[in-house]
Amino acid sequence: MRTAALLLIAMSLVNAAVAGVIPNEQRKALIQEALSNFWGRAINSRGELIQPASAKERSIVPVKDSVAQRALDAGELSGLAEWCGLDWESHYRSLTRAARNKGLSDTQVAFISFLHGTAQGIIVEAMKDSACGNEEKSRAMRWLNESRERGLTGT
Repeated sequence: MRTAALLLIAMSLVNAAVAGVIPNEQRKALIQEALSNFWGRAINSRGELIQPASAKERSIVPVKDSVAQRALDAGELSGLAEWCGLDWESHYRSLTRAARNKGLSDTQVAFISFLHGTAQGIIVEAMKDSACGNEEKSRAMRWLNESRERGLTGT
């Protein structure tokens, strides 16, 4: 199943726009997986481990679904950029900067970072056995620029 999903992702990345490549059902599972691995592992801007204020908070995704989806989209694109040897780190930093500029808390920024990294890792894994050609690299560069312009909203 995972191999089939990775193949589907790889084919989608080469042939279509990058955002939303990971299927919706898998995205929901990734958000929940990130939440279960987040508390006590994520670090805030002061270098402290982030802990929930209550047991209830531990079970609640700390960002709106639209923000989580945008973080996954950005992670997909960063994975494609990494595959093509492009500067994905400035793309990631633009995502977190946009989050901070919109007033998201350290906890929320850390959570979108978790989501971004998860999606990026999936794409890098899916593409590892193929080479990024000139056409894919050119497309990835264009998508990176467009994504930076959209910031966190995706609009």
